[in-house]
Amino acid sequence: MGQGKKIVLTASAVEMSDFRLNPFKAFLGGFPLVLPPFLLRRLLYPRTPDNEDGTIKFAPYGLRKVEALLMDEFGEENVATVHPSRLDEFVGPETKVVGISTMDPLGIGFVSRTYTSLLGLTGKPITRIEFESLLFHPAIRRHRPKIVVGGSGAWQIVSAGLQEALGIDVIVIGQAEEVVVDIFRKLMAGEPVESVIYTDLPDMSRVPLIRKPSLYGTVEVTRGCGRNCAFCSPTMRKRYSFPLEHVMKEVELNAESGTRMILLQTDDIFLYKVKPRFYPNREAVVELIKKVASVEGVEFLQIAHAALAPVVCDEKMVEEISPILVERAIWRCRGKQVASVEVGIETGSIRLVKKYMAGKALPFRPEEWPDIVVRSIEIMNDNDIYPLATLLVGLPDEEERDVEATLDLLEALRGAKLFFVPLLFTPEEETLLKDAEQKTVEELTELQWEVFTCCWRHNVEVWGNPIARAQVKLVGSLAYHFYYRWRYGPEIGRHVVRLLGIGS
Repeated sequence: MGQGKKIVLTASAVEMSDFRLNPFKAFLGGFPLVLPPFLLRRLLYPRTPDNEDGTIKFAPYGLRKVEALLMDEFGEENVATVHPSRLDEFVGPETKVVGISTMDPLGIGFVSRTYTSLLGLTGKPITRIEFESLLFHPAIRRHRPKIVVGGSGAWQIVSAGLQEALGIDVIVIGQAEEVVVDIFRKLMAGEPVESVIYTDLPDMSRVPLIRKPSLYGTVEVTRGCGRNCAFCSPTMRKRYSFPLEHVMKEVELNAESGTRMILLQTDDIFLYKVKPRFYPNREAVVELIKKVASVEGVEFLQIAHAALAPVVCDEKMVEEISPILVERAIWRCRGKQVASVEVGIETGSIRLVKKYMAGKALPFRPEEWPDIVVRSIEIMNDNDIYPLATLLVGLPDEEERDVEATLDLLEALRGAKLFFVPLLFTPEEETLLKDAEQKTVEELTELQWEVFTCCWRHNVEVWGNPIARAQVKLVGSLAYHFYYRWRYGPEIGRHVVRLLGIGS
C-alpha cells in the first residue's frame, strides 16, 4: 500500500472475529484473560479471511454501513476496511483518518461486568486489551492519523474519562449515518471537530445498503423498539422496518460472498412491519423468514432478538416460522437440533414491570407478565425453539418482594427448555436509567444470589449430561476451597460457586 489509504476502518481483533459462526460465544470477549492473546486469537476468536488486496472479507455490520457512506463520498479507492493485524500495510503517511467500531471497549457492558465480577476474575477484560492494542498499534502511533471511535460501546470511553489517555480525537455516540461523512470530511481537511458528538436520529430512508459482506452475514431488518424499557437503548430510537427488497439485497450480497449464515439484526423480530399496539404482522414476518431462507447459500439462519408477548399473541406465527429456523439452526441440546433466540424476561415482579418496562407486555397488560413469560416459553419449546433468556438483578428500587416474584417465576419455568443469563443491572448511555446506581457483588442479598443460583442450576440440568455435571461439581468444589473462599470470604465464596450450579 506504500503511502497508506486515506481512510482506514477497523475494529479490535475480538470484534473482527465471528467466533466460528457462534454469535453467543462472542460474549466471552468481555472476560479477563486466562490465556495469552496470541493463543486466544487462534482458539477463541480466530480472524476471518482476507480479500486478495489485504482488506478483510467480513467486517462488523455497523462498520460496513460507515464504509458504504465513506466510499460514496470519497471513492472506494480511498477507503479500506482491514483487520488490525494488517494495519502496517494500510496506515501510512497519506492516511488521514482511522475509524474504529466498538461494542464493549472497556468490558463494562451487562454481560462482561456481571461475570467478571461474579467469577472473581482479575485483570483487564479481553475486549479492553484488544481495543487498547489497536489504539496503540505502532502504525497508528507512527503516522498519527486522526482517530474516530463509534459503535454501541463508545459511551464507555466517555463515561470512564479515557478519551485523551487513549489518544482518540472524536467519539461518536449514537447512530452515525447523518454525521459520519461530515466528520471525516472536516478531519481530512484539517478543520476542527468536537471531541464528543451526540447524534440525532437519522432519516432511515437514507440508510445505505452495505457494499461488502458482514460478520455472521448480519442484515438489519428493524431498528428501534418503542416499548420504552428504561434500561434499554433501542427504546431511544425511532422504530423502523426496512423494506423487504432492501433486506434481501443485503442477504443476497452476503450469500454471494460466501457467508454461510444470515443473522437478522433486530431488537425484536416481531416488530417487523408491526401493527398498532404491537400486534405482530404475521404475514410480513413469515414472508421475511421464508424469503431469506430461500436464498441459495444460506446454510444457517439466526434471529438476534425476539419479544415474548407476540409469541402468545399469535401462536400460529411461531408455528409457521419455527420449522425453517430449526432446519437452519446451529444449536443442539443433548443431541437434538433446536433453534434459539435471545429474549428478555428481566423480572417476575409486576411492580417493576410497571415501573420500568410496562410496554414489554403489550398488547397485554403488565399484570399479565409472569403468565406471558410462561406461556411464550411453552409455545417456543413446543416448536423446538429453546431461547436464551436474560434476567436483570439489582434494578433500581428492587425490593425483596420483587426478587421473590422473580424466584416464583423461575419455579414456574422449572423443566422448560431455555438457557438463563442472569445479569447485574448496568446503567448504559442512551437509556432512561443511565444515571442510576448499580449494585456490586458484595451488595447482593441472599435472595438476589438465589436468582443466580436457580438460573445456573437450571442451565446445567437442561444443557449438560451426567458426566459433564459431575465434572463441573468437582471443579466447583476445588474452586471454592482454593480460590473463592479466600477471595470473597466463605459466605460470598460459597454463593459464587453455587450460582454456577456446581457447589455444595
